[in-house]
Order: sequence, then structure tokens, then C-alpha cells
Amino acid sequence: MSSTQQTPHYGGRALRNGVMMVGPRSIGVAVRRPNGEIATAIEPFSMPGMWARKIPFVRGLVSFAGMLQLARVSTKLEARLNPGSKFKAALPQLAPGIGAALADRLTRELAKRADDRIVMPLEAIAGVALPFVAFGVSGQLPGVRELWRYHGAEHKAVNTAEAGLELTPQNAAGQSRIHPRCGTVFAFWSLLGAMIAKSYVNRLPSGRRKTISGLLAGPIILSTAYEAVRLGAQLRDHPVGKIFFGPAWQTQRFTTAEPDERQLEVAIAALQAVIDHERAQAKDAA
Repeated sequence: MSSTQQTPHYGGRALRNGVMMVGPRSIGVAVRRPNGEIATAIEPFSMPGMWARKIPFVRGLVSFAGMLQLARVSTKLEARLNPGSKFKAALPQLAPGIGAALADRLTRELAKRADDRIVMPLEAIAGVALPFVAFGVSGQLPGVRELWRYHGAEHKAVNTAEAGLELTPQNAAGQSRIHPRCGTVFAFWSLLGAMIAKSYVNRLPSGRRKTISGLLAGPIILSTAYEAVRLGAQLRDHPVGKIFFGPAWQTQRFTTAEPDERQLEVAIAALQAVIDHERAQAKDAA
């Protein structure tokens, strides 16, 4: 893959014993089976709502709806390759969410006991920081730790492709496990936006204005967070971008771990399946 070529954007997420990757026109899943073999599955997939991709703020909401469809398709492919208890499979991914919910509860309790003058700053700081602390703590659990390693492998594989390098475990190992388009970054901006919106809405007197503001807050937060992620990705190599967006990118330290060669092989298998499938589609269309 030439470094001068325009490289398509790829994305993905970590799975139990594997990785999902998505490209412009297909989705691929690779898992490591108990016998050590890597199994892959590939399907054509186009993110819905492409009509909105050039409309700021609207594209974020449309993209969020598309991610739900992407999750449904990836879950189906994973179930095909990774049979077993669905509850057991979900546990590693539920643990961070449970930890974040406990962190939110702790934030509320701290706010109740704090002096009124520092409640808002306390809620703002704790509301953003504690969920990531929960992610980091839950990442020490064996099942979640494995998930975080596959998350790191996913990022390293995508960074390898976007750097124009050959997809090999050796090349991927040298890449960063930080990627500016990660969902963790979206979560950071969403949490920050939620804290700002909450402080504003809570100051409004009860009534229709407060209700309307509360209803509008969610879509505004999601669309703004999407634009922040998008802008950060565009400025990933710019010094100003690194200064301003760097702290948000570093939150991925709590949701990724350094993968080993076996996990990198799985992530590469998923991404290579997507790349090969899309090349074949392009050749057939030519």
C-alpha cells in the first residue's frame, strides 16, 4: 500500500476474542478460536445517512443512528464465529459500563456533601474523570483486560493501514494504540458536554423552558461531540490540534492495553478481510 495513496478511513471495535473492522463498503469480523485458528466473516455494509455527511451537526446524529445498525450487524457476525453464552460474552463489555454508572452515583453523593460554592466544579470534574477511572479499574479484570488488548490491536492495525504500511504484526506493533476517531474520545466530549449542559439546565427555573432545554441537550451534546472528534482527527498532525485535542485522545489509555502478536494477528485479519473485499468489489464494478 503506497504511502502516497489516499487511504480510506477504517474503524472498528474490540470483541470477545476478536475484532470488528468496517470500511466504506464492508464489515469484517475476526476471532481467535479455542484451537488457535483465526476465523473471519465479511459482509457488504454501507453506513446509512451518507446524504448528511457534509451537513455539520446533522451528520453526527445521523452517524449515531448508523452506528446502531453497525453494532447489530457486527453482533450477528460475531455470534456466527464465536458461539457460546451471550451473557458470558457480554460480561467484559458490561463491566466498564457498570463501573461508569457507579462512578456517576459517587459523583452525585460527593455533590450532595459539598459546599454549594464548589458543587458545579466538583460535578464537572468528577463527572468526566470518574467514568474513565472506572474504565481503568475494570480493565484490570481478566476478561476486560483481554478486551482492552483487542481494542489496542484494532487501533494499531488501523494506524498501520492509514500510515500506508504493509499490514503485518511487526509494523502494527510499532504503531500507537491511540487513534483520534476512537469512541472513547467521543465519550470524553459527550461527558464534558453533558456536565456543561447540566450546569446550565439546573440553573433554570422549573417550567417549560427547563423541560425544553433538557430535551434539546441530548442531541446538541451528541452532535457537538461528533464534530469535536471529527475536527480533532483532521488536526491530528497539527501542533495546535495536538495541544487542544491531545488530552481527549489520551483518555484511550484507560480503554486500551498493549496487545501481543496474537491479538495483532486477529485485528490485521479483520482489516485485511475488509480491504480485500472492497478491492474485489471495486474490481467487479470497473
